[in-house]
Amino acid sequence: MIVIGLTGGIASGKTTIMNFLKKKKFAVHDSDAVVKKIYSKPEPKFLSYLKKTNLKNSIKGNKIDKKTIREEIFTNTEKRKLLEKYLHAKVKKSRDIFLKKNRQKKTQIVFLDIPLLFENKLEKICNYTILFYASLKIRKQRAIRRRGMQKRILVKIIKSQLSDKIKKKKADYIINTSASKDWCFNKILKTIEQIKDK
Repeated sequence: MIVIGLTGGIASGKTTIMNFLKKKKFAVHDSDAVVKKIYSKPEPKFLSYLKKTNLKNSIKGNKIDKKTIREEIFTNTEKRKLLEKYLHAKVKKSRDIFLKKNRQKKTQIVFLDIPLLFENKLEKICNYTILFYASLKIRKQRAIRRRGMQKRILVKIIKSQLSDKIKKKKADYIINTSASKDWCFNKILKTIEQIKDK
């Protein structure tokens, strides 16, 4: 089974391409979807973890205010690391189940969407890595259009991620997402064929 890691900085077009791969019926493990589920249906264990790590301000009844969390963790590195530790463990558990299932099914090729792939040295679990890249200017324009995104928080998010220069050196393939969606979709399909032919 070929395992391909997909990564890219904030607003690099990764989600758009990943959704395209899902539509094409490829097996994709979506880290962001796992995290979204943790936030939208928080277990008591997660709520008590937030309280323990001084993120209780983000709990509104049985809901979690992600904007408050974002504010807190990107102004406090220690809180961010503690939260990431919990989330990464949950994502890893989900990813391991996904890989095991697909190995049993003898799936030829699977994709792992991992936003912090190189930051967390997870390229070692992949046969190949694909970096989705766009200039910082384009990424900032895309990100700021997202609901609830603030300029100062965006700057902190970008600073917390490895630079594109470093990621480009580490990635096996690079897809520039500044181009049209159709171009990007064709490029990912061609890249998959190249990998299969190796």
